[in-house]
Order: sequence, then C-alpha cells, then structure tokens
Amino acid sequence: MSYNTKVYHKQDGDEVVVADGGKITVEAGGSLIVGGADLGALPTSDPGDGVTLWNDAGVLKIASGP
Repeated sequence: MSYNTKVYHKQDGDEVVVADGGKITVEAGGSLIVGGADLGALPTSDPGDGVTLWNDAGVLKIASGP
C-alpha cells in the first residue's frame, strides 16, 4: 500500500502543490498572505467598489461594482 500526500513541496523548487482533494487550513492565529494581501483581514461584507477582495463565509469574492 502506498500513500500519496495531497499537499507537498515540489521537488527542486520553491513551490507548494495542493493536489486534487487536498486543502490548506489556516488555524486560528495564523495568516495567509497572497501577493501582499492578508486574506485573514478581508472585509466580510461586499464593499461595493468593484475592486476589493472580500470574504463571503469562506468564499473569496471580488466586490460588486457601483
């Protein structure tokens, strides 16, 4: 029997891979920074400006436009 992890560091690279069925969980007190944006600090309601990322119950969305 073999075990294939669904989240792993790619060999010879600076890359983490999340394979089909895998996920990344950020525990309380942790943070996830993507391209300078702190995803834990996103607003939880639509700011309505058409450009801001926001967190809709765990779903990353782009604000609706004016």
